[in-house]
Amino acid sequence: MNKWRKISFQRVLTLMLVCMFGGLPGGIHGVHGAKADTGPWQGNEYFEARLISAVTATGEAPSLEAGLEFRLSPGWKVYWRSPGDAGLPPELDFTGSGAVAGHHLSFPAPTRFSILGFDSYGYSDAVILPLRLDLVRAGRDLVVAAGLEGLVCSDICIPVQEVLTLSVPAGEAKPSSHARRMAEFRSSVPSAGTAGGVSLRGVAIDGEGLSLALERVGQPLTRLDGDIFIEAASGYGFTSPQFSGGLARIGVSGKPAADLAGNPVTITVVGRDFLLEASSVVAGEPLKPTSIMPALLAMLGVAFIGGVILNVMPCVLPVLTLKLSSVMGHGGGEAMAIRRSFIATAAGVIVSFIILGAALLLARSAGLAVGWGIQFQQPAFLILAAAAIGFFGLVMLDIVTLPVPQFAQRLGGSQASSGLAGDFASGALATLLATPCSAPFVGTAIAFALAAPGGMLMTVFLSMGAGLALPWVMVAAFPALVRYLPKPGPWLITMKRVLALGLFATSVWLLTVLGSHFNSSAGPDQGWQEWQPGLAQSLTAEGRVVFVDVTADWCITCKTNKALVLDTDTVSKTFADQGVVLLRADWTLPDDAISAYLASFGRYGIPFNAVYGLSAPDGLPLPEILTTSAIRDALQRASGPPLH
Repeated sequence: MNKWRKISFQRVLTLMLVCMFGGLPGGIHGVHGAKADTGPWQGNEYFEARLISAVTATGEAPSLEAGLEFRLSPGWKVYWRSPGDAGLPPELDFTGSGAVAGHHLSFPAPTRFSILGFDSYGYSDAVILPLRLDLVRAGRDLVVAAGLEGLVCSDICIPVQEVLTLSVPAGEAKPSSHARRMAEFRSSVPSAGTAGGVSLRGVAIDGEGLSLALERVGQPLTRLDGDIFIEAASGYGFTSPQFSGGLARIGVSGKPAADLAGNPVTITVVGRDFLLEASSVVAGEPLKPTSIMPALLAMLGVAFIGGVILNVMPCVLPVLTLKLSSVMGHGGGEAMAIRRSFIATAAGVIVSFIILGAALLLARSAGLAVGWGIQFQQPAFLILAAAAIGFFGLVMLDIVTLPVPQFAQRLGGSQASSGLAGDFASGALATLLATPCSAPFVGTAIAFALAAPGGMLMTVFLSMGAGLALPWVMVAAFPALVRYLPKPGPWLITMKRVLALGLFATSVWLLTVLGSHFNSSAGPDQGWQEWQPGLAQSLTAEGRVVFVDVTADWCITCKTNKALVLDTDTVSKTFADQGVVLLRADWTLPDDAISAYLASFGRYGIPFNAVYGLSAPDGLPLPEILTTSAIRDALQRASGPPLH
């Protein structure tokens, strides 16, 4: 289809409108009577379009976050920037709007429409295309008119030729009534380079089509709950992907696939929990699938180290309590008895990790959001965990004893079976209480596991469980170590009472977390704003530096970061001096938007923090354990000159 003439009636009308009304008080706003930050709808019975602003006033930023909004009748669609086998994308022309020096229109991830063997890409129902307006002068009233051209289609296609207007007064920029919806659509714009730990390794000719090699956290991506869109020279059509041999294979139509060799293409990958855009040159030789074994072996080591580190994380105070109780209870005794006791505890840890991995695998298979520690978002789990920990406190005070299953009696004998059952349960509880913790290496291993096939997921969890169980295994292997511990005496009774109080305090803490399910009205702390999808990117486009904190009431590492770093006078002054916008996302309760946000960085657990700025529009993730120097370094890197 040929595009209509370059100098259209709409563009002439745009110039006339700007000349007539652009300099009058109230400008176009006064003429149309439209609300500030909202342009009037233009269109017909099949579609309507308008310009909207994310802010109520222009502020002092050099650019304005706006949006091109469409609403379409049922069965009608508007096109993506690359429409596919047919169609035309929407385009805006601000010629004559003297207040606008330039503009950039972004496109959220599209949907594939297949009709009679032809594929097109676009949007149905409603969509907001994020629009950045670069202003000639900041801090002034903004009055613009833009020519809109494009195509909307159903069974027939209708050209779009409209003039859209928008006026935004000068003043303090505050979020408009459109800001939240605009942020949601902006968060659907694919990220360039790497997203959710996914990256493009290469694209090559593969017979009559193309093959793509995608990797996630160093391993081949072997399945995709989504779609892949390819942009190439005109005349090519591309089918939806089929995965085999660790590669995504895509059919090519219109022209021979071989002609693409040596030519650049843009790949957009739309996954359930990530959006990726990458550019590559098509190789003439077929790609070779990458072996997963080296990455798996490396990740098993990372998972093991992460499990070891969990032993000393601040969120494992109850775990340390159980360790001390177990060790002091074996201040003496035969080596064989000590071995049995500590092997039982290690077995409790490892078996619990296997169960946890299986539960996450089942949840993932059911299409549910998965992550590290998400069981603490469920009221039933919190009640059971609080009861179990309180029960262990009573056991430590010798008020109650653990029931002894028949298998334990046969395993350890009638005299030792109660101790073995308690040790096994202690290991299981250690795993349970370690899960709200994220630590160095843990996040990397979890991201790898949750993106991997089921067998690899279970192997990684088994390795992490072995790391957490290492102290018990060491004592079981070298029982003589127990001889260096203090001998039991009256002091041990006092110590057990103190440790029991620690367990009771943990039980009460879990009940306070449970209260969040019934009283979730509390907003973020003073100085913090509530995180919304895409809000950080919108603020960044306005020239602001943004710090995002994802936390939860059940995440003790998050609370430690807050007490020791984020809430300190030093860091608070740093934020204030640099005018940093603070956004906080509360993951105490299940939230699909937060889960997707974490997954976009290849993370499945918290704490998580990121810094945004002109030099880091996609965000710089920080380590799980925060330090003042790490925050300052990230702020400095993010607030540099904009990337081009």
